[in-house]
Parts: sequence; structure tokens; C-alpha cells
Amino acid sequence: FGGRIRIYKGKGAVSLTGGEIIEFLKEDIKKYEKPSRYAHTMGVLDECAYIAKKTGLDDGDALCLFIAALCHDITKNLSGGEHAALCLRHGIEYNDSPVLHQDTAAAFITEKYGTFTQICDGRVLSAVSKHTTGGDCMTLIDTALFVADFTEAGRKYDICVKMREYLHGICEKISENDMSAARAALYETARTICEHTVNHLEASGEDIDPRTYKTLAFFTKPTRE
Repeated sequence: FGGRIRIYKGKGAVSLTGGEIIEFLKEDIKKYEKPSRYAHTMGVLDECAYIAKKTGLDDGDALCLFIAALCHDITKNLSGGEHAALCLRHGIEYNDSPVLHQDTAAAFITEKYGTFTQICDGRVLSAVSKHTTGGDCMTLIDTALFVADFTEAGRKYDICVKMREYLHGICEKISENDMSAARAALYETARTICEHTVNHLEASGEDIDPRTYKTLAFFTKPTRE
């Protein structure tokens, strides 16, 4: 990831490389995730590394994506009381939604790693806060984490396998330097994931987060910023 990055921990500045930040987080998040959740997190990190390479993310964006991958489920295993207290501190409405953790994860990161400027980068927080539902404006980093959370190798559902095979199949066929084609495949994967999610939840009568509809509309547009 290029040169060393000065981050702030406690009262002093500490100089770490991007790789050292990643290694630090790999160990630190073990305190917050069960083994099965940690295995998923490592799978998402691997998938993000694949997507970053194929879509041509630069070192700075790739580092933000990898940090987001490591932190995206950091509140998934909090108790109800811990989650409620976190919501209260950050003005988040507490509920039993299965997607609440994406909002609380971003809040938790700012609490836990607030003195680590690189970890609390806005690109990281944006991707984490959209990794399950998406949003009405998705950056390439946002989209990469959103897709990787669905297509990482540990996901064995038929639709997850299908989407992983679709994305990887296209990326392996195109020229190594054809970043635009890889990005188009990533966006189409995201659109299909959203469409599947909406159709599945509507058919089962479950509530759908409004952000998921916005994400589907975003990826259905013929052009994106």
C-alpha cells in the first residue's frame, strides 16, 4: 500500500504501513466476533482482494476496502443490551432488524478506533454502513463490499454460489487490464443481488429496508457517477 501511514493512538502518533493496519485489525476483531463470524469476515476480505485487483482499485481505495471488510460485522455478536446502549449513544433507532448491525458497526468503529485516522476514513464508514442494504449512491468501494459480503467463498446458498461464479467467470475471461468490463460485471452482480433480495423478501412477506429499493434503482440506472 505504498509508504507508511501516520495514525494516532492515545496521545502520540504511530507510523504503520497499510499492511500493518490490516494485520492489527485481523487480530483485534477476534475479540468481537465468534469463530464462525470471523471465518466469514476473512472470506469477505479475500473476496474484496479479488475484486480490488480485477477492478483496478488504487492502493488507497483498496486499503479502505480491506479495512471495511474486516470491520463490517464487528457488532454482529453484541448482546441486545450492548447494541441498545450503542444506539442510544449515537442516536440510532434500536430495533430487531437483521440489518441494524451495518449502522451500529460504523458507530462502533468511530468509538473503538476513533484515534486511528485511517481506520475511520469516510470511505470505510460509508462501505460498512451500506454493506447489507446498500444505499441510493454507491461508490466502487461500497459496491465491492456489498457484493463480497454476498459472494465470499463461505456462502453456500445457491444464489450466492451463482453470483460468485458469474462475477468470477466474467472477470477471468476478460483482459487483465479491462477494468471497465470488470466494474460493469461487479455492478451487474450488485443489481442482481438486490433484485433477488427484493423478490425473496416480498414473496416471504418480510419487511424490506427502504435502502434496498434505492440500491436496486441505483444499479438499474443505465449510467452511474
